[in-house]
Amino acid sequence: MKRFGILGCGNMGSAIIRALALCEEQTYELIVFDTDHERAAMIAAEVSGTVAGSIGELVQHSDITLLAVKPQILPQIYPLLRSDEQHRYISIAAGVSLATLSEQLHSSQIIRFMPNIAASVAQAVTAVAAHQLADPAFTREAVQAARSFGTVSELPEHLFPAFTGISGSAIAFFYQFLHAVALGGTREGIAYQESVRIAAQTFSGAVELLNHSGADPIALLTSVISAGGTTIAGIQELERGALNSTVISAVQATAGRAVELSRPAEQQNT
Repeated sequence: MKRFGILGCGNMGSAIIRALALCEEQTYELIVFDTDHERAAMIAAEVSGTVAGSIGELVQHSDITLLAVKPQILPQIYPLLRSDEQHRYISIAAGVSLATLSEQLHSSQIIRFMPNIAASVAQAVTAVAAHQLADPAFTREAVQAARSFGTVSELPEHLFPAFTGISGSAIAFFYQFLHAVALGGTREGIAYQESVRIAAQTFSGAVELLNHSGADPIALLTSVISAGGTTIAGIQELERGALNSTVISAVQATAGRAVELSRPAEQQNT
């Protein structure tokens, strides 16, 4: 049984802990630590895990240590996290590179995760990047762990900002668009909450159709549009508002901001 230590029981850390506890492919012995001892105890009890008395104890008793803390916390605790050079670490700390983590933790067995908030319902899309010297078996283990809370996209680390633009932050773009569609329904006489329910189910069905059909979005889009019909009238208004250009710019702005925010995180961690 793999001993999986999780440092940090915030929203994302807790979501990952719960997902690992339910993982069908691998049984984990879960060990947790958080400075909020009551929260750590509550989460541990929920998943039949144990609470470490300190960060050092967590690392000592773990085969894999997952760092689910904010980037600015890491410089204070690197000395407590260090173990032997083969100790395995997974980090979800935004903006802290594999190179920096490897240098500070004195290990090349480092993998970065970038999940989104849907991890709480096991529907996250998680970007995974491994240090170039990481054991391939460890990478496979990490990917398997990430799949316990959704799907995985193995990407080069330099593409993490782009991933933020189409997943980490784009989930908020989806909520914004859903809200706008629901407002349109409300404008036409359907109560807002009912409009949200109808639009959300429509989008859910659209995603399922996309996944099962194997078709690209444009093929499915054009299959809905009939000559002179209702859909083309709506599409014309979206084009008038430059929807495609606006969304591309939003992804680009998000990726650019992710790069900007990584610089102080890197400086602080080196």
